[in-house]
Amino acid sequence: MRAGLRWAAVSALASCALGGGAIGLAKTSASRNASASQSFTVNVDGVNPKANETFFAYFPRSSTVHPGDTVVFHYVGVGEPHTVTLGTLADKAVAAYVQLTPKQQHANTPPPALQAADAALPQLFPQGPGDAIASAADPCYVRGGPPGTALCARSQHEQPAFDGGQSYYNSGWLDANQRWSVHISSGTPPGTYRFFCLLHREFMNGKLNVVPSSTSIPSPSAQYALGQKQLAGMETGLDSAVAALRRGKPPVPNASTPPDSVLAGSGAMVPAQVDEFGPKTIKIPVGGSVTWYFLGDHTITFNSNKTDDDVRLNAPDGTVHLNPKAVGPAGGPGEPPPTTGGPKSGIHLKVVASSTWNGRGFHSSGVFVNSFGPPVVEGYKLTFTKAGTYNYICTVHDHMKGRVVVG
Repeated sequence: MRAGLRWAAVSALASCALGGGAIGLAKTSASRNASASQSFTVNVDGVNPKANETFFAYFPRSSTVHPGDTVVFHYVGVGEPHTVTLGTLADKAVAAYVQLTPKQQHANTPPPALQAADAALPQLFPQGPGDAIASAADPCYVRGGPPGTALCARSQHEQPAFDGGQSYYNSGWLDANQRWSVHISSGTPPGTYRFFCLLHREFMNGKLNVVPSSTSIPSPSAQYALGQKQLAGMETGLDSAVAALRRGKPPVPNASTPPDSVLAGSGAMVPAQVDEFGPKTIKIPVGGSVTWYFLGDHTITFNSNKTDDDVRLNAPDGTVHLNPKAVGPAGGPGEPPPTTGGPKSGIHLKVVASSTWNGRGFHSSGVFVNSFGPPVVEGYKLTFTKAGTYNYICTVHDHMKGRVVVG
């Protein structure tokens, strides 16, 4: 699994899509001057009960707290990997990012200042095959320098209160429904402390505003409600993409896909993606083929079980890893290495891997992350040689399921 490429295909289509989903930070009158510590909840990602979606954001995007308060980061997504990473290194990287223009933020080559700040922090996954980066995938708390890539020392696994002076304060790869609590030290200086995700980098960021205890702030419930309003706006921004996907259509006006093809995911002009197959069920004759086109990081996986249906692997010693059975291809080729050259504009559907299957045994495309990058949208073609009904999943995203009826 390659880092930093998950948004590539969606961004390419979003540039052609109609409408947007930007939501501002609404003000609220619910505030108080707290004399006792309070607990605030920040959702990592979001859940839309009407569609299977991933949101590359924290809700609310900005929280205001007092020294002595606690912030609980609650992972509520459908499987997309995320971290919450604070510290002076994160402050510097996110600050460099938010100062850029939108064009600079989406450039293939970031400005040197951002590249340097970003390089001081580990990636969650390697650039190519391999395991998750230990210092990113597991909790780690460092003061005074960069963390490196190896598993942090045992003493660095013990979570201290956040005082704003740590250089690296990292949740690790969050598990399903995990709540990661950050206690703000009573000695934390007032200021803005930024955080981001080590997979989606500065693109997915948020901030904590620590203010003096004498300053009135919105209540925990009011701040949480603001986050839910922000999420609702982003959900609305995906509505047209969801409707098109369920008809097997890309989120681009007048665009279409070839016959016997399925979209693996979709997107729109919001920092989010749809994690569904569209159409969900497809029928072909014996000897026919289905081609999946990937918009987002997904797999096409048949006959999975509990050992190979999730890219996240919790080891007996408590460390977190990529699950090679769920990440890699089985029964045929996976995503090829990226190549240079090719089209520079427009949307181009390209089959980059093909395989044949008789319906027996475990078969998977492995994770595709559209490594060729926009404007190419990668396709995986599978030919079925035996009649039957074949259910499949994506091993990255929960509840992302489809069906092929052959015969």
